[in-house]
Amino acid sequence: MKGVEYGRRHMPKEEPVKWRVQKNLESFACVGAECEDTCCKGWEIGIDRESYQLYRGTKGEFGRRLFRGIDHRKRRFRLKGRVCAFLNKEGFCDIYKELGRAGMCRECREYPRHREDYGRVQEWMLSLSCPEAARIILGDKGQGAWQEQIKNKNGQGFPGISVDEKLLGDLEELRKTMVCLLKDRSLDWGERLALLLALAYDFDKYQGSDAAGCSCSKQRLRRFPGQETEQMIRMAAWMRLMGRMEPVLPDWGRKLERMCRSLYHRQSMEEQGKLRRKFALEVKALEPEWENLALYFVNTYLLGAVYDRDVYGKVKFVVFSVLMIREWCLFRYKATGRVSREEMAQAAYRYAREVENSDRNLELLEHEFAKNLLFGFSEMLRALPD
Repeated sequence: MKGVEYGRRHMPKEEPVKWRVQKNLESFACVGAECEDTCCKGWEIGIDRESYQLYRGTKGEFGRRLFRGIDHRKRRFRLKGRVCAFLNKEGFCDIYKELGRAGMCRECREYPRHREDYGRVQEWMLSLSCPEAARIILGDKGQGAWQEQIKNKNGQGFPGISVDEKLLGDLEELRKTMVCLLKDRSLDWGERLALLLALAYDFDKYQGSDAAGCSCSKQRLRRFPGQETEQMIRMAAWMRLMGRMEPVLPDWGRKLERMCRSLYHRQSMEEQGKLRRKFALEVKALEPEWENLALYFVNTYLLGAVYDRDVYGKVKFVVFSVLMIREWCLFRYKATGRVSREEMAQAAYRYAREVENSDRNLELLEHEFAKNLLFGFSEMLRALPD
């Protein structure tokens, strides 16, 4: 869904590149051994070619340990149980200890920072799948603000790719509109998500150029009567869909089953409705955090439509992700009677690990958004909270 390669071509290195970095990137610092769910556990970490050559050339006892700790066929670090072979008992990386930051592979060195590549536009942002990054994203007072500079003017830097520049410009304008919409607190939360869907639907249908299409969708939104029971039924169906995903972390299936039993099978519709209404009142105090969450998904995924032209599918993913994380928070609220930024961060990074860090799961959702009637325009509107 993001970074899908459709006819990419390398462009000359001497052409300038717009380097766009989210300001909250400066706030991130790895907490190391204090992290409650370190990225050194449960992941198959790939090794880039340059790092692999460095490791193969490392001499002495540590070089022999490096050789034993790498799966050379897959070019990945081996795991001891669920833990990277180079994570020591104190919770620190022995490669960093022995070779310094420059000796870490690119994936470990950059994570949770990631780059999105749109030809002459390069964007850097934090990944939601890191617990500390999730806290920074949700608490970002700048709400995903960017800083820009031009790089690569003198032939230095990295190669870019060729894209439809007009489409990219249209998508950037659409994203600015969606960002403003998500920050508009004169609208309730469900209305903002509904208008996001309407804008994306019309952008795809009218190729981003016919303003009359948007007014048509807004008319349909005004006629839509929200029904609490229908929303609950759709949330249960969406959650069950997640049960078909590839389990990235070993406890995912059990966690999902507990959520489904607790939210959908152990209480009546009336009890569910009462719980959701109480939850909706509690989360109003976290409105900036919910805005930041939605902004993260819009900023990360929308411009990826420059490759497959599926703006509507990208925005379906935005809405689906926000509501599934909301559902996870509802599960915690039912168990503990509280919801906070920390609870949101826990739900958000775990969702991101299961979904964003699996190409198979992203492809599954992309297919469902395109083919499954559960994700038709009217059906998605009925899933939105009031």
